[in-house]
Amino acid sequence: MPTLTALGASGAVVAGHPLATAAGQAALSAGGSAVDACLAAAFTAWVCKPDMCGPGGDLFLLHRPARGAPISVSGSGPSPAAFNADAAARREALAMAPGTPAALLAIEAAGLTRLSRAALLAPAIRIAERGFVAGPMLARKIAALPHGAFRDALLAGWGVTHAPEGTVLRWPILAETLRGMAESDPLAPIRTALPEWRAAGALLTEDDLHATTVTPEAPLVTNVAGWRLLGQTPPSQAAAALGAALRAGPDALLEAPSAYKTHMLVEATKAALTLLEGMGHAGDTAATVAALLDPTQARATRESIGPEAADGPDLSRNYGETTQCAAVDAEGNVCTLIHSLYRPFGARVLSPATGLIANDRGGSFTSGANAPAPRVRPRHTLVGLIAEAPDGTSYALGTPGALAQTQTVLQVLAGLMAGLTPEDAVRAPRWSAIGGHGLSVESSMDDAITRDLAARGHRLALRPPRDWLMGSLGLALARTDGTRGAVADDRREALALPA
Repeated sequence: MPTLTALGASGAVVAGHPLATAAGQAALSAGGSAVDACLAAAFTAWVCKPDMCGPGGDLFLLHRPARGAPISVSGSGPSPAAFNADAAARREALAMAPGTPAALLAIEAAGLTRLSRAALLAPAIRIAERGFVAGPMLARKIAALPHGAFRDALLAGWGVTHAPEGTVLRWPILAETLRGMAESDPLAPIRTALPEWRAAGALLTEDDLHATTVTPEAPLVTNVAGWRLLGQTPPSQAAAALGAALRAGPDALLEAPSAYKTHMLVEATKAALTLLEGMGHAGDTAATVAALLDPTQARATRESIGPEAADGPDLSRNYGETTQCAAVDAEGNVCTLIHSLYRPFGARVLSPATGLIANDRGGSFTSGANAPAPRVRPRHTLVGLIAEAPDGTSYALGTPGALAQTQTVLQVLAGLMAGLTPEDAVRAPRWSAIGGHGLSVESSMDDAITRDLAARGHRLALRPPRDWLMGSLGLALARTDGTRGAVADDRREALALPA
C-alpha cells in the first residue's frame, strides 16, 4: 500500500527503489534540501536500477522553492556528429551524449544543493561495494538480455554468471567510478568509458560529449481550474501533459471519477500528443509549446470533443524504461527528478573499466520534426510536473512509462483536482491510450465506467489491477499548515519514507 507520511518538520521522499528512497531520506535527515534528497536517491538508483538509469543517461529536474522562482533543468545530450538515419537502425549506435553530467553541474551552479556531491554519492558507493539484492523487475530484465558481450560484461562486473531474483550483486568497479565522480568533473568517467563504448559500436566522440550544454530555465507554466501547473522544459513532453489538462477543461478535471471524466481526459490526451508531433529539432518547438498552452486553442479542442471515441495517434512505440523520485524538505521546497537510459539497459553498451552503460535515447527519434539527424536532441518521453492547488498545497509528480507518462501524470492530477486524497489519486484504476480507438484499462476500474467507455466506441483492452505497465507515480507534497509528505505507487517497487 502506498503511504502518505505527514511531517511537520523534516520532509519526505519517494523513489522507485527502497534503497534509493533510503538514500534520499538520509540526505534530508542530514539537513539536505529536496533537491539533495532527489539527487541522493538518483545516485543510488544508478546502482540498483541499472536497467533504467545511470551516469550515461539523461536527467531532468523540476524544482519549486518555498520562496523564489521555480527552476527546470533539462539534462539531455545531442546525437553524435556521425549520426544519421542508417545509424539509427543499430541499437549500439543510438547512444546519445549523456546529459546527466552537465545537468549535475547546472544544478550545483544554481545553488540548489546544500550537501556535497561526495555526501550525496556516499550511499550509492556503499551499496555498490557491499551489494544489493536483485528484485523481480531487474532479474526479469537481466534474464531477457540476449547472450552476448553486453550480458557477459554486465554479469562479470557483478562477479556472477547469472542473476535470478534474490541474487546479491556487488559492483566494485562502479563504486570506484562513483568515488571518482564525487571528487572531480562528473564528465571525467564518461570520457574514460568512451573508448570502450566506441569499441562496442557507439558513434560518440569526445567532441560530442563536450557539445552538451545544460542551463537552468524557467519552467513551462499554465493555469487551469484555479490550479497553477509547472512543467519541465523541452525536449521533455511535459508540454503535452499541460496541454492535455487545458483541453480536458475544468469540468472534467474537477469531476469525481466517471465515464465522462475518463472520456474527456482520453480525448484531450490524444489531441495533445498529436500536437506534440510538431515539436522537435527540425520544427518550431516554441510554436508547438505555445499552441499546446494556448487557452483559446485548448477551448476550441475541448468544444470539438464529441460523446464518442475519436481516432488517436499511434502510441505503439510506448516503450522505454526510466525511474523517478520526488521530495519535499522542511522548508516546503518540492522537487521531482526523472532520469533514464531509455530502453532497458540503454544501448546495451558497457564500459567494463568503469561500469558505465550508454543510453539509447536515439531510439526516440521518429520522423518529421523529430527525424534522426546529427548533433540534435530528440524529443523526450520524460515528464515532470509540479501542481500548486488553490489552497496553497504544492505537489511534485512524475512517473516512468514512456509515452504513457503524460497520461499517468494527468490522471493523478485530475484525481487531486477532484478532491481525492493523494493516496487515492495514486491508487485509482488507470487507463492508457494505445493508438486509434484503443484504450488499455485496469480491470479494477468501475464496471459502469468501462461499460460506458465501450459504448462510446473505446476499444478496451483489460489489464490486471495495479499493472506495472501503467507507470509508478511518485508524489511529494507540501501544505501550508506545515505538512510534508510523499506517496509511493505500489504498481512497482517504489517506497515513500519520512525524514
